[in-house]
Amino acid sequence: MVSNNKRHTMKSIKNKDMIHPSSRKAQQVMRVVLRKDRLEHRQKVRANNSFNQSDRVLWFRHAVPDDVVSLNREQHHALIEEYLARYNEEYQSLVALHRPGKVRPKAAREDMLAAFMSKERLEYASGFEIPDFSSPKNVKLLREWDGDLNSINRIKMLRLNDPKHLAKLAAAVAGSAAAGMATSKANESSEMQE
Repeated sequence: MVSNNKRHTMKSIKNKDMIHPSSRKAQQVMRVVLRKDRLEHRQKVRANNSFNQSDRVLWFRHAVPDDVVSLNREQHHALIEEYLARYNEEYQSLVALHRPGKVRPKAAREDMLAAFMSKERLEYASGFEIPDFSSPKNVKLLREWDGDLNSINRIKMLRLNDPKHLAKLAAAVAGSAAAGMATSKANESSEMQE
């Protein structure tokens, strides 16, 4: 038996306005509509991600001086910290508008900035993607880049994690391992006494 996995469109479905709600044709129409919505959503997400990535690459391109040929890891992390702090002044000025003793709701921009900054901090903790400035060839490519979204794939990217967050994770893992070893030794000693 031949499988019927043909991708239907609304054009190819006949008499779609006169169908029973529980029929196979109604299910077919529903699949077509859901697929169309899913594809549109993916397209929007893809466009938004590429726009955000190009903004980030442009920021880093302008943040690095023209005379720099390459950067080391510490300089990469310093650049990321500078990038993450780019909205701090605006946020602090919005927070300063709150008067002590008076209840004033937060500004919408303040909420948006706080959410955006925390999202970027979480991204830095899990892996922040920036252009790779350790290779002189990639730095040259980045300087020649004209901002075109189609050619952004030529630029080599680097994913860096926050070293402070990694240190906290290592300490937490070491602490839980030490606690686990202490518990197992206590259990062994209590078994030996019995």
